[in-house]
Amino acid sequence: MSEEQGHPSENQPIIPPNNDNSAFGPVNTPPLTPPPFQQAPGFNQFGGPQNLPNSTVALILGIISIPACCCYGLGLIFGIIAWVLSAADIKKYNLNPANYSISSYKNTKAGKICGIIGAILSLLYLICIIGVIAMFGWAALKDPELMKELLREKGLQ
Repeated sequence: MSEEQGHPSENQPIIPPNNDNSAFGPVNTPPLTPPPFQQAPGFNQFGGPQNLPNSTVALILGIISIPACCCYGLGLIFGIIAWVLSAADIKKYNLNPANYSISSYKNTKAGKICGIIGAILSLLYLICIIGVIAMFGWAALKDPELMKELLREKGLQ
């Protein structure tokens, strides 16, 4: 780089070429200076909007909560956590949507929906399990000999 060009990182005025050969004489325009580099808050290092902080975690937990609904309440825990995390991120997005990417907002909404579905399925599964246990418990209390006979037939005793 020559001494005349200077350093590219410095803010130096841009001087347009002098047109002395024009029919109107030399053009006297002030030197143009580029605006200083400014970046809007909330943008990542590549210049685009940033992701919501818990969008990926909410999506993963929401998706895991659906098959985990058959794990005696584990899906309920995952679903509630995904639901809470995504609700907080949706509030952040609604306060300042220009700072966050649309894709992370959609991931957050999908995580919330999956978390709700997983929590409801887990709750229904737990209610069914409690109902079956209560029904067999009632039958065992009503006629213990019949229950022993059923268990012997199934090979559980």
